Amino acid sequence: MAARDPASGNGSSPGPRDGSRELDGNVGHSGDLHQTLLREVNERIEQLNERWKHEGGDGILCECGHPGCMEKIEITAAAYERVRRFPTRFLVKPGHATAGSERIVEQTYDYLVVEKVGHAAQTAIQLDPRRRPRTGREAPR
Repeated sequence: MAARDPASGNGSSPGPRDGSRELDGNVGHSGDLHQTLLREVNERIEQLNERWKHEGGDGILCECGHPGCMEKIEITAAAYERVRRFPTRFLVKPGHATAGSERIVEQTYDYLVVEKVGHAAQTAIQLDPRRRPRTGREAPR
């Protein structure tokens, strides 16, 4: 179940003092794994897409936990790298945040940055493609 877009003024109460919002409800473990898989796909896109580095922006896949979602997010390479510094953070379209295992830490018109909490955060850290040792076949960053 998708959380409502916080920019829409849905009347929800403000989140914690740091400006983030905890989402209510439960999410299945498979949704968390789906998000980590999409993050890895986006990492591969970033590695292979030299145009992104030269032109300053491109599209990535929404990293929400919804199995059928294939929507694109337009983002600059610098903004993408800023999010990727944190292994518990994912990029999703507005309205695609998943209740229960993540909180919204940043929002723009084009995307939200969500941060995994609890067990889902541990899973995200363990499966972060930037923290795994590289094989000789992978392209360097």
